[in-house]
Amino acid sequence: MIATLSSALEEKGYNVTFSFNGKDAIAWINNNKPSLIILDVEMPVMDGYETIKLLKADKETANIPVIFHTSLTKPEAIEKLFKLGASDYITKPFIPVELFARIEKEINTIALQNKLQEKMSKLAEILSTDTLTKTSNKMHMTSIINAKLQKLANENRGVFSLMYIDIDNFNNFAKSYGIPESETALKKCSMVFKRCIRDKDILSRWEGDIFIILFPQIVSEDLNKIATTIKENLEKVPFASNSNLSATISMVEVSESDTLNNILASLKIQNSKAKKQHKGSIIMTDGRLLM
Repeated sequence: MIATLSSALEEKGYNVTFSFNGKDAIAWINNNKPSLIILDVEMPVMDGYETIKLLKADKETANIPVIFHTSLTKPEAIEKLFKLGASDYITKPFIPVELFARIEKEINTIALQNKLQEKMSKLAEILSTDTLTKTSNKMHMTSIINAKLQKLANENRGVFSLMYIDIDNFNNFAKSYGIPESETALKKCSMVFKRCIRDKDILSRWEGDIFIILFPQIVSEDLNKIATTIKENLEKVPFASNSNLSATISMVEVSESDTLNNILASLKIQNSKAKKQHKGSIIMTDGRLLM
């Protein structure tokens, strides 16, 4: 039966591998991740029921479609196959036309699911990205921060830090140079920030000329160094008509559950106080003001 089935599938152009029992099949499937599985119910060592249970219990193999090849035809037996997660079934002896039709149906389903997944991924990216700077947008960053705050509340772990960056005098810059130059300036700012942070840090254009960076697991000394690097690099960048921009930066380590509104309010107050003393300054994690 295996030889006949394999020969028929290979003639159709499919790449076929087979095992004589469920245990060997599981080992091969885990290492190779086939596109589709044709599974017999009655096998030595491990039968089809146990095999599909293990496949569906593993997230790595759970979505591989399984077509049962069985001599069972009673309604309750067929119902059991579908309850275990079978995509379809064919009876013994198999009819080639029926077999190929059912396989083609599953392959088409896989292709449609892949296309849908690709479109959903693109949509998720669009919804989570700031169109101008290609950084995370406010909605996406809000979701990330709230998830981390929830983890702190539930598990008391997952300390993280936030950096609040406000570009100084940006409204005056926009009035002087117009929208195109303002947008170019924000893009340049975001590129400066990206170059200064780590790969695992998340940069977001929060709103207007305000950026927020989330730093998972970072010590105060390193956070202060990154803030200083951002300040120094930004002030070297030429903008419209060789003008310069600076940013006032405030930071906070979030080590216990709180609300995002409270955290942002605290950062805004710190930033506002710092601007009154000296624009382009940094409120270090210990509260010191670096000008």
